[in-house]
Amino acid sequence: MITQKKAEGFINEQLLVVPEAFLTNFLRNSLSGFLTVTSTGYFPHAKGHYIKRAGGYGAALLLYCSSGSGFYSILGEEHRTLKPGEAIILPPHVPHEYGASEDNPWTIYWVHLKGSCFQSYYDMIDPLWPVPIGDVMGDKLKELFHQCFCVLQMPYCLEEYLYLCQLVTTMLSLILCAAKQSSVQLTLNGTEGIERVITYMQSHLHEEISGAQLAAAARFSYSHLSSLFKKSTGYAPKEYFLHTKIQASARDLYFSSLSVKDIALSYGIEDAYYFSRLFKKIMGLSPSEYRTIDKQD
Repeated sequence: MITQKKAEGFINEQLLVVPEAFLTNFLRNSLSGFLTVTSTGYFPHAKGHYIKRAGGYGAALLLYCSSGSGFYSILGEEHRTLKPGEAIILPPHVPHEYGASEDNPWTIYWVHLKGSCFQSYYDMIDPLWPVPIGDVMGDKLKELFHQCFCVLQMPYCLEEYLYLCQLVTTMLSLILCAAKQSSVQLTLNGTEGIERVITYMQSHLHEEISGAQLAAAARFSYSHLSSLFKKSTGYAPKEYFLHTKIQASARDLYFSSLSVKDIALSYGIEDAYYFSRLFKKIMGLSPSEYRTIDKQD
């Protein structure tokens, strides 16, 4: 059962629905499985906007609030506020409701989508909490939506529709990046500290560096640095440094005739055997294999 409240229309709104006949034909194409867009829109100052789907809906909903505010609920849980600069993704086939604030109604961009790639994106965020997008990413998200509107105002054909689906895939990737940054919850000093450490690493690739040196570059303790660095990059600081060394050494292997041992030494790694094992672990090939793989033609 769907409960819906909406004024006759919101001034300057966009509401674009992909015809079912076109979607049926598109789904026969081998490129269609990754993502399918069914409808998209823009509701400015949407006073009175309210949707409740007790039985869920057959498509997921990506919803971005650019101003004002509103609320949403999944699986009958308590209402959560959606504020300016925040996005949510409501999964398909799950009971939900959402609506604009009475006092300060939201302006929203939204898109309904299906497809195998959606679930992989959805699994990487916390569905119960909105994702703070930020000003720069928010402007990019709105730009992507407006490109979608332009595409759907043209005659429907396969090529343009595939482009539309790629635009929405980019939106999902952008939200995923924003969700990761939000989960880190770094202070400005923390962000700058990590940037200083990465810069320090890149300028000392040919040396060994200690945790104390990295902490000094960050300007806070090594334990605090390790925690923030892992959350931000997915790597411990020294692991990240080794990956950076190996990626730099790969360029030397390709463009120089230096021996593997000499290249290892140039990056502060005295054990050539250890260097070779590390190289293969990170690059997927041994140094000698990497040196020849692109020269077999």
